[in-house]
Parts: sequence; structure tokens; C-alpha cells
Amino acid sequence: MKQKKYHWQPELSMAIISWSCTFAILFMSLILTLEYTRPYLVSNIVLAVFFVFALLGLNRYFKLSEQGVVIHYLLPIRKKRLRFERIQTIIVGTKSIKIVSDDFSSGSSMFIMPKKQRDGLIEALNKETSFSGKVIYDDQLKLGEYE
Repeated sequence: MKQKKYHWQPELSMAIISWSCTFAILFMSLILTLEYTRPYLVSNIVLAVFFVFALLGLNRYFKLSEQGVVIHYLLPIRKKRLRFERIQTIIVGTKSIKIVSDDFSSGSSMFIMPKKQRDGLIEALNKETSFSGKVIYDDQLKLGEYE
């Protein structure tokens, strides 16, 4: 059985910063391309760097395992495993979820998710028998942690 991936983005300020830097690399490549009328090695290398950063930016997702939730971050070495029994509360907002667990250094973490991905993750978590945390729906949940 293929495991389903539930894609997410970091809280709003970090998402804006990371995607702005990624698209700045694309614009640099396009500017370098305009300098020459034929393919130019430097602009192609910068364009390749853009694609690497874009793929890394899309590499953020949740994956459910038998023991818990595996959270994949921008860098593959930062992968985090949360056991189901360590998740205390999941607060579901209109555009994001907030997971409260002692495994996070700040006690909780915010994830921006599209509605379809968010609902699919909550439904899959509710089907898990070892998941004992509370799921709270809060329409007032903001996109940023510090709002």
C-alpha cells in the first residue's frame, strides 16, 4: 500500500521568505538570459539552482506510519517523527493546523495546509486507533504563530 503524503508550508512569515528567495533566483537567471541571445552556461546553472530550491520547497509533507506522524521539512536531514501518544492536541483552522506536542521545542508548531490536504490528514488521524489526542476546530486560528 502506498502511503499518502499531506503537503504543508511553514507558518506565513517563513513561507514568504523561503519562496521569495526561491523566485529571486529565478529572476536572476532570467536577467542573465537576457544578457545573451544564445544559451548561456551561467544562466542555465542559476536556473538549475532555482529548480533545486523549488523542489526542496515542495518537499514539505506529513506521512503517517504505524507509530506516528513523520514530518518532512525543507532539508531531508531535519525529518521529525511524532509518536501518536505524544500528540496532545491538533487545532484545525481555516487554512492551517497547529500541533501541540512536547516533542517541539516551543511546545507547538504551525503548518499551513490546503483544505483538501488538511481534511485528509485529520480523517486519517481519526482512523488511527493509537491516536488519542484531541482535535479542536477553531476558525479564529491565524496563519502566523505570533499574531
